[in-house]
Amino acid sequence: MPERDYRKEYRRRIERGLERGLSRSQSRGHARTGERSVRSQSKKTKSDAKLEAALRELRSTNNQRKAAKTAGVSTERFRRFLRDNKLAKRKGGRWQITDQRKREVRIISAGQEQLITVRGFNASSRAMSHREAVREFLNTNDASKLKPFEGQSVTDTSGRAHEFETRPNVLYQLAAVGSEGFEQVYRLVI
Repeated sequence: MPERDYRKEYRRRIERGLERGLSRSQSRGHARTGERSVRSQSKKTKSDAKLEAALRELRSTNNQRKAAKTAGVSTERFRRFLRDNKLAKRKGGRWQITDQRKREVRIISAGQEQLITVRGFNASSRAMSHREAVREFLNTNDASKLKPFEGQSVTDTSGRAHEFETRPNVLYQLAAVGSEGFEQVYRLVI
């Protein structure tokens, strides 16, 4: 097998880029700040477990570099993931999470479990907090765990509000029927 001539390949890449009207840095594949990227704008950085872990870490630490390092991804890749998917932005020196991706969550509402699709982290977090409060109520028989959710609801993607179930007897009946694990309760809709 013949040995590759990397210098020749690099020179050819630069020449092709310059012919297309790109700057030298764009031709190399590393556009400078303010220059448009050569990457296709429709091609988004796809989510994976490490990037999602970095996003969770960013929520708690508010430090992009530290979040990426903890999750084991490069800061550049994590930054691109945030930008391409519009998941966070800087505001006043702090990261503001703007994650509006759809998530499927299983909620307890109107005397039954329902699988609904919500938009954004906050709505899914509220639904999961309610499920956790129900679990704690069932384990301790302490109805005060349900008080914060009385009259509260979560809105699905079609705009319909689902009020959280807080009636103890109904929750006992549903618990007697059976429950599902976390994997069946929450997932991102890609």
